[in-house]
Parts: sequence; C-alpha cells; structure tokens
Amino acid sequence: MTAVPAGMVGGNSSGTGAQAPARPAVPWLTVIPLAAMMAYADGFWMVSLRGAVGAIERTQEPFLSWLRESTVLLPAFVLAVIAAVTLALRCFGPVLAGRKAFFTTALLIAGAGTLAGTLTLAASQAWDYALQHDLMSILHHASSAQSVEQLDQSSLGLQLAALGYGVGLLLVTNLVVTGWTVAIRGGRLDVSRQQQATPERTPHRVGAGARTGARDLRQTLAAVALFGCAAIHLALIPDHINHWVVASAFFLTLAMAEIACGVLLLGRAGLNVLVAIAAAAVVPLALWAWSRTSGLPFGPNSNVPEPVGLADVAAGLLELGTLVIAVVLLRARRTVTPEKRTTLSPHLRALAVVGAIAIGSLGVAGAVPGLLGDVDTSGNTTHSSTH
Repeated sequence: MTAVPAGMVGGNSSGTGAQAPARPAVPWLTVIPLAAMMAYADGFWMVSLRGAVGAIERTQEPFLSWLRESTVLLPAFVLAVIAAVTLALRCFGPVLAGRKAFFTTALLIAGAGTLAGTLTLAASQAWDYALQHDLMSILHHASSAQSVEQLDQSSLGLQLAALGYGVGLLLVTNLVVTGWTVAIRGGRLDVSRQQQATPERTPHRVGAGARTGARDLRQTLAAVALFGCAAIHLALIPDHINHWVVASAFFLTLAMAEIACGVLLLGRAGLNVLVAIAAAAVVPLALWAWSRTSGLPFGPNSNVPEPVGLADVAAGLLELGTLVIAVVLLRARRTVTPEKRTTLSPHLRALAVVGAIAIGSLGVAGAVPGLLGDVDTSGNTTHSSTH
C-alpha cells in the first residue's frame, strides 16, 4: 500500500481535484492540561505565602481563595503556554524531533508558567504590603513615628523575601508539573496539530467582501473584547445599585449595547456597525477619564476623582483595543485598492484572543466584591470596582 500523508487524510478537494494543504493548529489537548496544572499548583503557593506573611485581612478562607484565584488566573496561564508552544513551533517546527527540541520545549512551557505566576505573586505581595502599610499609618497615632517606620520597613523586607522564595517554589513546581502532565499523556508534547485548511470561496455577491476559512482576527478580537467589557460592567451592577441606581442602569445599558455590537461584529461588519462599536468604546472611555481626573459633576460624589481599580483598568484596556480595531476597519473600508489580507497562524490568533479573555477575567474578578480578597484597613470587604 502507498502511504498517504497525514495532512491529506480526510481533506477536502478543491475544484481541480487537488487536496487543500494542512496547516498547524493550536494543540488545545496539550495547552489546557498544562495551563490548568500550573495555575492551580502555583495558586496553592501564592495562598500559602499569603497565609505566612500577607495581610491578615486576606488570609480568610484559604481553600476558597485558592480555588477562586486559581480559576481566575487560568486564562493567563493558557496564554503563557500558548506563547511557549508558539515559540517552540517557530524554532523546531510542527514536530519535535529529538530530545533537545523536546526538553527545550518543556523548559519553555515551565518558564512561561513561572513568569505568569511570578507576575501574579508580585502583584499579590504588593497588595499585601499596601494593606500593611495602611495599617502602619493607623498605628502611627498610637505609637512613635520611629517604631512605625521600623515596622513598615520590616514588612517590606518580609514581602520581598517571600517573593524571592516564591519564585523558586514556582519554578520547581512548574518543572515538576510539566513533567507529570507530559508523563500522564504518554510522553507526548505537541506544539501543533494538523488541521485541514478550508479552501477559499469566492463571494456570490459583489461587495460581500472576501471570506476565508478563518474569520478576520480583528473582528473576532474586537468581539471578544466587547463581551469582556460587558461581563465587567454586569459584574459592577450589584455593588453600585445600593448607593447609586443610575450608575447600575448605565452599566446595564452599556453591557447590553456591547453584547449587541459584539454579536453584530461576528457577522458582516458594515459601516453602521463599526460606527456603533466605536461609540460603544469612546463613551465609557471618556466617562472613565473624566471620573478619574476631575470627577463627574453629578452623582453622590460629584467633582471628586474616583480611585483607579483593577476592574476599570481592565475594561479600559479592552475598550481602547476595541476602538483601535474599529478605526482600522473603518479606514480599510475607505481604501480604493483591495485590502491585502495577512494570514496569521492559528497560534498567534489564539494568543490575541486568549489575551483578551485573560484581561476580561481579571476585570470581572476585580469587580466582584471579595473575589480576590481585597479588603480595606478596617477589615470590611471592599473592592476597587468603580468604573
């Protein structure tokens, strides 16, 4: 029997009878297990270090804190693993040939997971130090300034030492976790999988726009960003409804508009749709900048600048990205010459989309009271969800 190339099996024939060439795709069955194992393993060490040296307000319910925060951080670890396999794909090709390529790829994955965990751990340690610093400021009225300053310096040194130990723990843990996960999968470590390419089709109507097998990355990315913004704004409603119902109504209206724009963007993005998307990004961005600089002239805290929080920063990044994409698509519609369509690899497309999902998940977590254990110095659970 004649051997048939793997990329030709089950392929679709073109009009001339030629098989469509296979192209590499993201190996999700490799990415998801590795990311999940590292996210929950690293989350264990983060919560453990917090229990040892963190602010006392954030040490409540350690198991639930580990479960919540590890789940929130899962998209960030997926992003890290995809980045590692993308780099390995560029260096070694779609098939890892030889031990050097195999072990280098495993080290890249463990290193990428460690980088994601280190950034998260540093943010957590910084937040613990901020809470402890505020507590030292309160103790200033009951103690001498010198003793408070010494306590503050000791707290900073303790957090830095914990960060150093934590990075070492994360690195060793991720190396072990990567090895275990690969062993459980029978020693397989894929950087790509073969996916049959969909042949391009000529549009039946003039002006319908060229359609390829993969949707335009810009439209997909903007739609994901809009859905992320909608999720953040919906998560803000319960907290705002208690002290300003108008803000809750605004967030609900804005979220519905963002969902509608995202759905329309997944189809054919006409001129009116792109203008609506740009407006859905500009309006909240302008209000956010106004509220964080001079303060809105209306509301319960009129003319008082609001603090910047995790939720509003995440939503602002997604809105800014959506605005940029909408402007680029609007400019592309005005060009007389046909637009050159650049084909990006599925790995790079996945990086962009998962990156937007990671930002959105962090924003939602920052909008939900107590989800990340952020508390004020009085011991009451609060959060920085103003937007």
